[in-house]
Amino acid sequence: MATTRAASRAWTERQLDAIDAGQRIAGEEPSPEDREAARRVLTGQASAEQVIEEELAELEARHGFTG
Repeated sequence: MATTRAASRAWTERQLDAIDAGQRIAGEEPSPEDREAARRVLTGQASAEQVIEEELAELEARHGFTG
């Protein structure tokens, strides 16, 4: 089981590295918050929709936007 966890962590890190590379190719530097959000989705801790909703709520709270 520990081997599976280690492999899963290694897989997740490879995916995160690929996401980072894609963002850099596009001219953006990934933030630690971006990386954490992606990690949560990749590990099944959150859905992509949930992460997007959280980010939008944070923007609304910070800047007073309403949907």
